[in-house]
Amino acid sequence: MKKTNLRDVLGDPSRRRCWLLATALESAPLDEALALAKEAEAFLMMGTDASKQDVGACHAAFFQPSTSFH
Repeated sequence: MKKTNLRDVLGDPSRRRCWLLATALESAPLDEALALAKEAEAFLMMGTDASKQDVGACHAAFFQPSTSFH
């Protein structure tokens, strides 16, 4: 099996969005995972304009444990 290069995934918009959603689904239900993936995509598209506050908010959203598992 070929190992996937994260740089290749992040460089392809479709693959990146799929990877972001799959990663978010590891720790959140679908509705929350979709919101997290959208926020992460928006954050990545900000590029170098991201402030420390933006980075902190994104980190908190991805690494805060979900309490609404069904």
